[in-house]
Amino acid sequence: MSRKFWRRLLITALSLLLGLLLAEGIRRLFFPQSSGWILFFLCGTLAAALALFLELRLAAVSYKRISPPSHLEADLEQLNRELEERSSLHQSELARLNVELSLQMVKHQQAEATARQSEERFRKMADNIQEGLTIIENGKLVYRNDRVCEIFGHCPEGDLWQRVHEFALPAEIERVSAVLKSEIPSELDYWICRADGELRCIREHYSTSHSENSTRLFIVTSDVTERVQVRQNLEQAVSDRTRELSTVLDISQRIASTLELEPLLNLILDQIASIIPYSGAAIYTLEEGRLKVAAYQLPDLPSIPPTLTLSLENAGSFQPVITEKKVLILEDVNGEPPLARAFHSAGLSIHPSVFTHSRSWIGIPLVLRQQVTGLLSLTHNQPGYYTQTHARLAQAITNQIAVAIENARLYEQAQDLATLEERNRIARELHDSVTQLLYAISLYSTAASRSANKGNVQQVQDNLAEIKDNAMQALQEMRLLILELNPPLLQKHGLVAALKASLESIESRAGLETELKTDGVLRLPLAIEPDVYRIAMEALNNLVRYARAKKVTVDLQARSNWVILDICDNGVGFDLEHVRNGGGMGIHNMEQRAHRLGGRLEITSRPGDGTRIKAEIPLLGHATQESESSTFGETS
Repeated sequence: MSRKFWRRLLITALSLLLGLLLAEGIRRLFFPQSSGWILFFLCGTLAAALALFLELRLAAVSYKRISPPSHLEADLEQLNRELEERSSLHQSELARLNVELSLQMVKHQQAEATARQSEERFRKMADNIQEGLTIIENGKLVYRNDRVCEIFGHCPEGDLWQRVHEFALPAEIERVSAVLKSEIPSELDYWICRADGELRCIREHYSTSHSENSTRLFIVTSDVTERVQVRQNLEQAVSDRTRELSTVLDISQRIASTLELEPLLNLILDQIASIIPYSGAAIYTLEEGRLKVAAYQLPDLPSIPPTLTLSLENAGSFQPVITEKKVLILEDVNGEPPLARAFHSAGLSIHPSVFTHSRSWIGIPLVLRQQVTGLLSLTHNQPGYYTQTHARLAQAITNQIAVAIENARLYEQAQDLATLEERNRIARELHDSVTQLLYAISLYSTAASRSANKGNVQQVQDNLAEIKDNAMQALQEMRLLILELNPPLLQKHGLVAALKASLESIESRAGLETELKTDGVLRLPLAIEPDVYRIAMEALNNLVRYARAKKVTVDLQARSNWVILDICDNGVGFDLEHVRNGGGMGIHNMEQRAHRLGGRLEITSRPGDGTRIKAEIPLLGHATQESESSTFGETS
C-alpha cells in the first residue's frame, strides 16, 4: 500500500471523528433526550465524505502544480533507477563491511580472551615463582608479585631508582647509582636493609622491552644472602687455609734452617705459637719406653732436672697419644699436664701455681717412619679451647718436626763421627810429618852431642843445620795443619776465598807460584764445601812436602751438576803404585772424602813429569753462586 492510501485513510478517520463530535454537540444542544444515533451516522458520513472530497481536490491541485513535463519525468525515473542501483550497491557494500566487522569483532573478542587467559597464567606463574618479579612501564610501577614484598620486607613503590634509594645500604647507594647511571646492567648484586632491620643481599636481573609508545623494565629479584655468605665463608676458609699453609711452610723452612738440636727444639716451640696459641708447651722424646723432656716453655718454671722423664705406665690419659699414634684433645686437665705428672712420678716437689694455666690440653705424636719418636704437648688456660682445627694444624707440622729432630740427631752423630775421623787424620798427619821430623831432630841432636864430645866441630855444624831445617819444616807442617784445621774464611766467605788465602800462604812460605781459577764459582753447597776444601789442602800439603814444584794451578769448575777440582803442579812427580803400596795416608784420605760425597778422585803422575789430582763431586741438586771474576791468583 502507498503512502497516498494511508494519508486518505487517516484524513477520513479524522473527518469521521470530527463529524461524530459535531453530531454529539448538536444532539446535546437541541435533542438532549433522544439517543441521536441517526444524527451521528449522518454527520459522520457527511464529514468523511467532505474530507475525502477536499483531499482529492487538494491532491489534484498539487498534481497540477508540480506535475512535470514528460521529459523531466523520464529523467526523474532514470535518476530514481540509478539511485536505486547505487542504493543496492551501497547496501551490498554495507552488508560486506558488516560481515567483516563482525569477523573482526569475533577475532578481537578471541584475542581479548586469549590475552586474559595469558595474563591470568602469567599472574599465577609470577605469584608462584620463588623470585620476585616487578614490571615498570614508562617509569611507573605496573606489576609486582608477592615475593618482591617478602624479599624487601615491604612492598617497594616507584621506579628502580626509588627502590635503590629506599632499601639499599648507604655504602651501596653510591656504587649502585654509579652502575645504573651509565646503563642498566643485565645483573646487579647489592645489600639492602629490610623494613625489619635485617640485612640481606639481593641479586636483580634486568630486561628492557621497547615498543612505539612504551618502555617496559622487567626486574627479577632473588635473595642470595645464603649463597653470598657461603661464598664469603668459603673464601675466608680458603684464605685462612692459605695463611695456615703459608705459616706451616715458613715454620718448616725455619725449622730446616738449623741442625743443632737444642736451638732447634726451642725454635720449634717459638714457631708453633704463631699458629696454635698456648700458655705452656713441651717436647718429649721417647727413649726406652719413657718420655724425656727435651724442651719446654713455661712462664713460671725456669729449669728442670736434665734426667726428668715420665714412664708410659704413669702417663695416664696421655698414654693413647703414644700407644695409638693419634692426636688427643682433653677439654680440661685441671693443672695436671704430662710435665706435672713427671715431677710427681720423680718425687719432686713443685709449686701448684706453676701449672694453674694448664686447662685445655692437646697432644700430638711425633711419628717418623711409622714409629712414634716423641710427643708435642700444648696447654691453654681456657678449658675446651683446642679443637680439631688445631689438631689438623698441629699434624701438618709435627711430622716435619719429627724429621727435623731426627736430622739434628743424625747431624750431631755425624759431627761426632767427623770429629773422631778428624782426630784420627790429624794423628796420621802428625805421625807422617811432624812426628817424623821431631824424631829426626832428636836423632840429629844426639849426633851433634856426640860430635861435640869428640871435638868434631864440622859435624856438629852439619847436625845443627839439619836440626834447623827439620825444625823449620816441622813448623811449616804445623802451620799448614793448623790452617787446614781451622780455615776462618771457609765458613764466612766460602771455598773460593779459603783456597785463595791458603794459596797466598803457600806462596809466601814455600816460595811457590800459584794460580786459582774458579770459572765464576763463588760458593758451593755448605754440605760439600768442607770436604772439597780438605781434599785441596791434602793435595797442596803433599805438594809442598814432596813435589819440589815451582808452580801449582788450582782450577775449580761447576759443570752439569758436578763440581770439578783440578790441581796440577810441575814438580818431580811420583810412582802412584809405589806410594799406594807404601801405605801413605794422603791419597787414601782424599779418595775417602770424595767417595763419601758420592764422587770420584783421579790421580795422574809420573816421576819427573809433575802431578795432576782431579776430584769430581756431585752437587746433589744444590745451586752454586757465581762470582764476577773467574780467576784469582798471584804470580811470584
